[in-house]
Amino acid sequence: MTDSITIRPLRNEEKPALAKVMRRSFPLIQQWFFAWTENVLVGEYRGEPLGAIVLEVFPLPKGRKAGFVAWVFTDPRARGLGMGQQLTEAALAFFEAQECDEILACVEGYNASSSKLWATRGFDILSPGEQVRRYGMGIIPVWIHAFHFLDIGHFLWARPGADVPDHPGSQWLGTLAANMLIMGLVMGRQLGFGQLGLLETLWAISVVAALLALRTLAMWLTAKAQRLTVRFRAWESGFPVSLLVAAVFGSWFPVPGSLYPTTHDWRYRDLLPKLGPMALAGLSTTLIGAGVTRIALHLEWGTGALEPLLRATYNAGIPLALFDILMAFFPFASFNGRRVWDWNRVIWMGLAFAVLALILL
Repeated sequence: MTDSITIRPLRNEEKPALAKVMRRSFPLIQQWFFAWTENVLVGEYRGEPLGAIVLEVFPLPKGRKAGFVAWVFTDPRARGLGMGQQLTEAALAFFEAQECDEILACVEGYNASSSKLWATRGFDILSPGEQVRRYGMGIIPVWIHAFHFLDIGHFLWARPGADVPDHPGSQWLGTLAANMLIMGLVMGRQLGFGQLGLLETLWAISVVAALLALRTLAMWLTAKAQRLTVRFRAWESGFPVSLLVAAVFGSWFPVPGSLYPTTHDWRYRDLLPKLGPMALAGLSTTLIGAGVTRIALHLEWGTGALEPLLRATYNAGIPLALFDILMAFFPFASFNGRRVWDWNRVIWMGLAFAVLALILL
């Protein structure tokens, strides 16, 4: 059946029909960012266009050139025909004909099928450090072209991959430091930089570090107990948003990163019985921390030097619990709430009710 598929350039009159296919393939908010480019390849089956791959070519630093796979989508009727793979192979051939030095794609961390597709074609995830080493200040236009400044939880894949293997520990420490610095900015916005309360700021920064450390440790221990090998990956594309929210609104938008299977040869649904409990363990630590301190503050258990610590724990724990539990849908599908939602919706609703109660009561 795959012999009947034809890959060819898009015709203008086909855009309305393929736009309908695109809308069936992506969430509503994600559709708002869709745009055609000059280079679009169409997958045709039995005379009908049932899929497309949207491509972009842009310059890189030092006179190099990049090819970027912006969108890939197929009609459900094309399922099992191998159209997505044929579109991908045609895109790689197109970029090679354009003499691109690198080929890039962005994939959500738990989109295992797409990750495997790129991994088997010589692509690798570029760590935040590798992106800085490779592009320098050119990372800004790369992120703009790849829309890698709002796609929280997506990773930048590239061919060729990194020359030096990345270190999960370095990514975790970088994530910790970035969140702590942003919390320092939040405290400055709230208290005023001229009269910044040193004790309150230190408590807030320390609490952020402790909450993120406990979250990661709980997830890692749960994965280890289930014999699931995982590693930490940073969500570098979330930090521009976090910095903007801190500077403009004086609020902490947490970008905690997460743990992912170490290999690319896995299926999300198959591992969900293990990923769900791992996510639950992580978000439970922040929910319990915020809940206990909320009760302590309500009962006035903390006095003197203890009260700032309790307030800092509550004020940092609530945003983290809010995003880690309630934000289970695009563009926040990378947070733990999505894993729990897909695993057990009854548990997710109970957690959602608990965090809302902490906020409203």
